[in-house]
Amino acid sequence: MQRASFPLAGLLLGLLLTLLPAAAQQHRATRLGNPATRFAPPLSTVDDLRSRFRDPKLRPDFASVLAQWGWAGNMDDLFRAAESAEVAEWPIPVGERMPFMSSREGGRAICLKDVLWAGKEPAPAYAFNFTSAGRRYRCVTPKACSNFFLYDLGPEPKAALALVCHAPPREFTGRPLKVCFTLRNAGDSPEPRATITVPIPAGAVFSSATEGGTTVGETINWEVTNLGPNASREVCAVFTVMTPGKLEFKPVATSAMAAPARCECQTQIIGVHAIGVEVIDLADPVQIGETVTYVITVMNQGDQPGTNIRVVCTVPDSQEFLSGSGTTAVRAVGRSVAMQPIPVLEGKATATWRVQTKALRADDSRFRVEYSSDQFEKPIREDEATRLY
Repeated sequence: MQRASFPLAGLLLGLLLTLLPAAAQQHRATRLGNPATRFAPPLSTVDDLRSRFRDPKLRPDFASVLAQWGWAGNMDDLFRAAESAEVAEWPIPVGERMPFMSSREGGRAICLKDVLWAGKEPAPAYAFNFTSAGRRYRCVTPKACSNFFLYDLGPEPKAALALVCHAPPREFTGRPLKVCFTLRNAGDSPEPRATITVPIPAGAVFSSATEGGTTVGETINWEVTNLGPNASREVCAVFTVMTPGKLEFKPVATSAMAAPARCECQTQIIGVHAIGVEVIDLADPVQIGETVTYVITVMNQGDQPGTNIRVVCTVPDSQEFLSGSGTTAVRAVGRSVAMQPIPVLEGKATATWRVQTKALRADDSRFRVEYSSDQFEKPIREDEATRLY
């Protein structure tokens, strides 16, 4: 078999060896094959290796050795991997130091801790990897014997996703709204493929997306591939919104390996206030003694209601107020003509009044209209010129 790609570690499974005591707490293995100390008969093939772990007579001895080492894993994980995991050629290098090694003493399975392979050449062995109780292990078995050894490879890689939503706190109606979503691999293993799904909020119209985002029904989907640990990818979408209110985005990221990641962000959509005032005279020029009719129109060109609409007209001293009528009552005091305020003028709505005056003397006169509201405290002025002769 070909040597596997996992790093060399020295796992000794089933050594037949002679152990010579050295420094305290350490054993030196210099020879393999001693029938008195081997765990089981020598190995010739991968099937031999699998049969050792499958043997019901040996399984209690496997458990006993691992218990002596203080292993906290699950024996079923080890046996399952020995049955089906990829097995590789794994020579144990001279000088390899192993945390423990199985052996026998008087036929009883024992665990020798801190073992140094001190033979004259590498020891041919088989190895396979497995995980148990959240950690990764490698099991190496020399072919000359069947003593076994586990090497702790550290915590099992965790797959985890983190998702963040970035939206502007506010935007005006009719303006492009760009919202971005950042997906990060928060685990310690590569994420081959993840999907970001964003439901399109009610009232929003999807315009475009970056990174190949596509719409499926009422959602936008992105496929993110080959995301390494701690790497991130940003995708964005552009919307148009015509209705004021709060827009909420609730994306979710999913993958086959990690639990779903969710987040939320929102944008307050602000309506546009746009009030226009127009004043025209219906006849120009006007003879002295004749009636001048002015039409005043207030138009809410935005999509937000205007409130407390106030209109005041100023009649030039070359004219005299006669009457007024329109959307609300009209009252004159001297040359000042005031319309009763409108509490609410909805978007795209209009209010209209007519004011009639009498031409008193020849003049290049100016009829002035001033508009104000809660949204526009400074008056908006509009003058209409009328030639009197």
